[in-house]
Amino acid sequence: MHYNDYLNQLIENQNIGADKTQKNLYTKEQYEKLLKDVLEVLNKNKDANIDELRNELYKKSGIENLLKDFFCIKKMAPGAVISYGTKTFQEQLVIGNREETILDEGTFIPSQKEMNSDTIFDLASCTKLFTAITILKLVEEGKIDLSEDVTEYAPQFENLKGITIFDLLTFEPLETKTRIDKAKNKKEAEEILFTTSKKEIPYGANKYNDFAPMVLKYVIESASGMSYYEYLSKNILNNLGMYNTFVKIPEENLENVANSNYDGRYYKDGNYLIRTTSPVGVSTDDKARILGQPQGILSGHAGLFSNSSDMTKLARALIDNKIINFNTRDYMAKNRCGFHFVTDDGKDKYSQYLAMLCYSKHPLPNSGEVHHSLSGKSFAIAGWSGTQLTVDPINNINFSLLSNRSHNRMTFIDSNQKEKIITNGKQKTIILPNGKEMIDSTRYAWDRDEIIHKCIDLAFQYKMLEDIIGYEKEDTKQTSIRKIK
Repeated sequence: MHYNDYLNQLIENQNIGADKTQKNLYTKEQYEKLLKDVLEVLNKNKDANIDELRNELYKKSGIENLLKDFFCIKKMAPGAVISYGTKTFQEQLVIGNREETILDEGTFIPSQKEMNSDTIFDLASCTKLFTAITILKLVEEGKIDLSEDVTEYAPQFENLKGITIFDLLTFEPLETKTRIDKAKNKKEAEEILFTTSKKEIPYGANKYNDFAPMVLKYVIESASGMSYYEYLSKNILNNLGMYNTFVKIPEENLENVANSNYDGRYYKDGNYLIRTTSPVGVSTDDKARILGQPQGILSGHAGLFSNSSDMTKLARALIDNKIINFNTRDYMAKNRCGFHFVTDDGKDKYSQYLAMLCYSKHPLPNSGEVHHSLSGKSFAIAGWSGTQLTVDPINNINFSLLSNRSHNRMTFIDSNQKEKIITNGKQKTIILPNGKEMIDSTRYAWDRDEIIHKCIDLAFQYKMLEDIIGYEKEDTKQTSIRKIK
C-alpha cells in the first residue's frame, strides 16, 4: 500500500462507527507526525530487518524516559506491566516493584519485590468489561433479551421494574437506600443491593456507576444457571487460555500478585486513613470484598485479578471475534450517552461518553479513555487500582496498562489539605499527622494518559511496518519483553 493511501485509511478509520461529535478528532497533520518516525527509520536503515527497525522506533519514541519519569522519579505507582501491539507483534514493558512496603507489628517497613512480566494485578473496574462481554455472549446464545426488564431475570430487584438489561449495560444511574460497603456481612450487603432503584441525576451529569454491573451479575446467573465466575471461566477464560485470571488467587500464585494495600486518604477535617483492608490477593474495592471476593464470589463491577498476558489474550480475542461476533462487538463500542450541551450560564460542555460498560471516544482529548488516533469502533475501560485496557478492532491495535497505583500511596487528598503537599523536584509527598510521609499519586489517572498515548503511537508505527512495508509474519506471533531499570 502506498504511504498516502495508508495515511488516508487511518484518517477514515477514526470515523468508522463514530457519531457526529466523535468525528475528525485527529487531524491529517497529527497522523503525519505519528508516522514520520517510521519513514525516517526506514530511510536511515535500508538493510535492517523488522526487529532492528522496531528497536529503532522504540528508541526514538523516548518511552523509557517517560516511564522512568512517571514511575521512578514522580513515583506515581510502585511499578507496572504494559503491553501493546498488533496482530503479529506484542511488546511488553516491565518496570518497578510489585511491592515496596509491608506492615509488621504496626510498623511500615521496606519490602521490595520486583515486578515480573507475569505479575497478577487487581483489575478493579476493568471487571466491568468482562460483565458486558458475558451479557452479550448470553444474548448471542438466546438466553438474554436486552429489551426485557431486569426483573424478568432478577425479580429480587423489585424497585427496577421498567428498567431493561440494555439500560443497565449503558450505565443507567442507580442508587441503594444505604451504603453497601458499610454492611457487616455478605447477607446484609445483598439485602442493601436488592434495594437498588433508579437515581435521578442532573442533565449532562456523569452516568458511570458500579450498581448497574452489580445488578447484571444476578442477571447472568439467572440466565446461565451458573455462578458468574463459573460461566465466565467455562465459556470465556478457559477457551482463551486465560489461566491467570482469578477471583480468589490460588495459594501458589499469591507470591506473584502486585500489592495494592496501604493507600491513604486525607480528609477535610484533618482525619486520615491508611487502609489495610486489601492484603495481597484481596480486592481494593470495598463492595466487591463484602460481597464475597475473598471467598471466590465475583461481583459485576470489580473483583477480578489478571496479568498482562491474559489481558492481551482478551483484547486480541475481541478483535478476532473469538468471544462474541463482530456485530455484537461493534454494538458494544458505540457511544450510548455522550452528547454536547450548553449550560445555563452559556458554557459548552460534553457529557460522559460511555458505551456498553466501557468508554467510547470522547470529543475532548483529556476527558476520556480512548486515544483520538484510534478508530471510531475503539473502546476502553479503566480501573481505580491503576489498570486500563484499550481495544481497536479496525486498526487491529491493543493496549493494556496494569499497575498497583494504590500501594503505599496517598490516593485522596481533600482540597483543604493540599497546602500541606511538599514538592521535591517532580515528586510530590505529604506528611500525615502521625509523621508518616506518603507519595501523592492523586493525579495518576490523568498523568498516565501520556504513557497510554505514547504506547498506542508506537503500536501504530509497528503496524505501519507490517502493513505498508510488508514485514508481516503471518505464521507466527512475536512477543518482546523489555525490563526497564
